[in-house]
Amino acid sequence: MPRSHLRLQLVVPAVLSLLFSGCMSFREPSPQPPKQPAWSACEHDWILSNLRDGENTYEYTLLWKKFWRERPFFTCDRFGYVRGNGGINPYLGRFSLESSGELSWPRSPIISRVGNRRPSDELEADYLKALRKTRFLEVVGDKLILSSNDKSTRLEFNRVDDIMR
Repeated sequence: MPRSHLRLQLVVPAVLSLLFSGCMSFREPSPQPPKQPAWSACEHDWILSNLRDGENTYEYTLLWKKFWRERPFFTCDRFGYVRGNGGINPYLGRFSLESSGELSWPRSPIISRVGNRRPSDELEADYLKALRKTRFLEVVGDKLILSSNDKSTRLEFNRVDDIMR
């Protein structure tokens, strides 16, 4: 085989690989929102955006957006109280939170006896049941995530801005 053919066999693949490597672009992963200290959850109010508990799943829908005041919400304080609304009735409970995000419930959230209690709907019952199962809390960006140890139960909340109040 003549030398020119040998050079051509070596040069062509090298040139092609250089051309194709320039055409391929590797996307840089999008930056993850910063994880915040667990206790920062108590500095804001949170509204439910997603609930998964075994086979029960509720996701943000247009109807929820229209009636956002009827969505379950979560607030807490540094004294260990958690309160909110399950969608129909207010609830109250006690929690213990470690700086690592580990969560325990000395007094599980239950519907509080304020005024006339209305019958719970399916979402409220599932929300309170799922909330009692959570054992870990994390704040990532403007999201609050509560989950069980095995991750089969997960509640995601969006931070409520002053504009929504």
